[in-house]
Amino acid sequence: MLAATAIAITSAACGTTRIPSPAPRPAGPVLAVAPAVGVTFIRDLNPFDPGSTASALGIRSLIYEPLYEIDALPPQYPGVHPWLATAYAFAGGGRDLRITIRDGVRFSDGSAFGPADVAATFRAMRHDAGADYSGVPLQSADPTVDVATRTVTLHFATPQYSALWAVLGSTYMVPAALVTRLGSHLTTGTVSDPVGTGPFALSSFSPAEMRFTPNPHYWGGPPPESEIDIPDFANANSLVEALGTRRLDWWAGGVLLPMETVDYVSCPSATCIDWSAGYPVGSTLTLDFNLQPGNGGAKGIDDPAVRQAVSLGIDRTVLSSIGESGYEAAATSAGGLTPVQQAVYPDPAHADDLPADAAATPASAPGGWTGATVQSVLEQDGWTPPAGWGTSAETPCDGADAADCWTRDGQIISFSIWNSESLPDIWADAQEISFELQAEGMDVFTDQAAGGSAQWQEAIDAGDFQSTIHAGAGGDSPFVQLDGWLDEAVDCSGVPTTCPAGDYGRFRSSAVEGALQEYAGADPATSTGQATIAAAIATLEGIMARQVPDVPLLYGADWNIVSTVDYTGWPDQSDPYMDPSPGDPQLPYILMHLRPVR
Repeated sequence: MLAATAIAITSAACGTTRIPSPAPRPAGPVLAVAPAVGVTFIRDLNPFDPGSTASALGIRSLIYEPLYEIDALPPQYPGVHPWLATAYAFAGGGRDLRITIRDGVRFSDGSAFGPADVAATFRAMRHDAGADYSGVPLQSADPTVDVATRTVTLHFATPQYSALWAVLGSTYMVPAALVTRLGSHLTTGTVSDPVGTGPFALSSFSPAEMRFTPNPHYWGGPPPESEIDIPDFANANSLVEALGTRRLDWWAGGVLLPMETVDYVSCPSATCIDWSAGYPVGSTLTLDFNLQPGNGGAKGIDDPAVRQAVSLGIDRTVLSSIGESGYEAAATSAGGLTPVQQAVYPDPAHADDLPADAAATPASAPGGWTGATVQSVLEQDGWTPPAGWGTSAETPCDGADAADCWTRDGQIISFSIWNSESLPDIWADAQEISFELQAEGMDVFTDQAAGGSAQWQEAIDAGDFQSTIHAGAGGDSPFVQLDGWLDEAVDCSGVPTTCPAGDYGRFRSSAVEGALQEYAGADPATSTGQATIAAAIATLEGIMARQVPDVPLLYGADWNIVSTVDYTGWPDQSDPYMDPSPGDPQLPYILMHLRPVR
């Protein structure tokens, strides 16, 4: 997130690196991990399929590893670590990226890993847009391989200095043979017995639990854990119940809200650690609008003024306290950047330009707020207020009577928020937003994905929603999050069932594309490049604030709770060496740095 990250990441030979040690070590006890809830276990670990069990759980990197391990959190510590690659360098003005591949790496079946596998992975993503889950920029030609130097060169259509998180940090290498086997079914083919370079390999599977045992050929030596168990939890309640009967070692604490209600029966507070004094902020949580023609049947949200009014009508303080039990702070910037990003790239125009509480009318706006309100924005845009607006006589708008709603040319504002109850904090946020906006004359209602988080994600990938609450892309720099929200290059129009990543609302803007190209093409190792990046960020923040394709709601925590009963060496506030969440891409990095207690 810091400018320094981008500078360090373009100087691959510099910086401190913490990589696995190949020295033998005694295997510790089984490690039980709960990366997510609401995912139906199906024996499919296809990394190219966003709907596979591996993808939905966020455990691709347990099996298939990235070229570099990059810390997605603010890098107070060195956060860029060579992994399957040992070096990289740009050429051609940022259009060519030459990557040196680590020697001596083998897949879990004993076969050798090399440049041909890397080239096959990126070639597959170039030829199938639906398989580009990490947002790899448009490649102008297939990767080229130099066997003698163990290098692969990627060729981009435009300079891509800012794409290293996508390319090096969150694209997972697979055997070339898998690409050949899947062929034209990259995103639909089933991978039931995955082969990867990761520290663990699937050993048993059932709809109730997956078990992984050490990869006997792992390049970093035997991992500290004798086994990784991942139980299936249909929802947060089942996870909470499990904590009362068995111990989990590592889980996403965000699904346990409110945290105070959890009974740590076999994980007493003295042996559990989290970052509850202030969970690290990894992204910005937003309300995303479907901006395709027709808007999925929504009414009014194709109007930027309506989207701005929606943003002004949300009480973010209530979302923080009720939906997130105070663990995620209210977003304060309409530009979408996190507080750390704002500190590095300050823009007074978008600092504290969101009201913490709802600003429906000038009279009801929070103290000290002198900005726009729901009323001022909609009236200026030609909308007529509901009967009794701003008085006790006002009736919530539920779509039954247009007189209770803002109207223009006989139309009301009406849309659903599509989310899953399996994520109780997000579902609570959706319900609260619906309640608040109905009271402010907008027919906003919740729409539940009965099939859980997988069905929810599949629908937004396909554009089958009206609005949804979703975490931003996170990543190690503002580019990753802004590109994810705004870049039409990651659109999945024409892809039947899958979408690579990010721009779920299919927002379109030539100004966005121009600013993103300037950002990506600026070399952050130069002062001129840094100035270009700052200007591009300001432009993109302005578009977020004025066009409101996504409404910033909260600063999303990277949830994490661990038990120190069996293992130490977890990232924590005293040593924040890596994003602590139990998921991609940091799984192999953290697992290889744990130490058994006995």
